[in-house]
Amino acid sequence: MQRELLWKSFEDLKKAQKLLESSLKTYKPYEPSKEYGPEELEQYDALSFRFSKFVELCLNFFTLLEIYLFGEKSETLRDRLLRLERGGYIKDHELWIKARLLRNKLIHPYLPEELAELLDFVVKYSRELLEELKHVEARIKA
Repeated sequence: MQRELLWKSFEDLKKAQKLLESSLKTYKPYEPSKEYGPEELEQYDALSFRFSKFVELCLNFFTLLEIYLFGEKSETLRDRLLRLERGGYIKDHELWIKARLLRNKLIHPYLPEELAELLDFVVKYSRELLEELKHVEARIKA
């Protein structure tokens, strides 16, 4: 039962991965000096939403994985990530912490210059997280 729930969660995560990858393929850097119309802004909204959703699904999956592996849930996200890192399931707990902090920042409106910088971080972290997910997948399938 627990294993099926874990795999269902991972399959949901893989769907979110595909959507994020799709947004990354069409990404064009945000230009703070340009006046964007609503349709032009949709690609940035989609990227931000997909990044946020991907991070959230990963962190939820890590909770289920921890419970499955260790029979308990850590009190803090940092403890959970450190535990999974020590177990070889993730490579860089700090990356996940930074991604969560970025996800939290994305929900607030920003000046165009700040938005450009945030989106650059979204792209950078997305690529790193997608690589990290390959490691997670290989490890849980082992």
